[in-house]
Amino acid sequence: MADSAYFFDLESPEALFRLLTQVEKRFRERKNKRVEELLLLVFGFTHLREWIAPGYSPENSPQTPEERFYREIFGVPEFNLLRHLCNRSKHMAATRSAHGALHGSTIDEWEDLDSVQSMARGPALAYFVDGRDIEDVIAAVRRFYERNWFEKGESSCSP
Repeated sequence: MADSAYFFDLESPEALFRLLTQVEKRFRERKNKRVEELLLLVFGFTHLREWIAPGYSPENSPQTPEERFYREIFGVPEFNLLRHLCNRSKHMAATRSAHGALHGSTIDEWEDLDSVQSMARGPALAYFVDGRDIEDVIAAVRRFYERNWFEKGESSCSP
């Protein structure tokens, strides 16, 4: 098995999952959506599998529960939507998926003027990909991680 994944104070897949869950909750509860939270959620939930099975290549046959989980998540359509968004944004490549944002609100409803990307359009109220609310896509991926990895207690990736 490869070394454990970490990022400064995030020293385990569980710690990253907890952080992503907290950010998802804030994102869901806010009327005005923050693109920086969306970016963290897309990148984080896409790459969390690599923290669970660090160093694993899906070209190899899975030998451990971590590696089997890594392969299984590719069967989740919502995960693949996030993965394609992540790769597209990481490389700034063109995409075949349809995605966009719903903007609106009066200036009095803006929680944070600095987070508004366009003063003309106002803050984002929702984000969509392939006709689906991104919040629903993220929730489905979080639930998959929760039910199929973190609730099972199989994680041996913790330091």
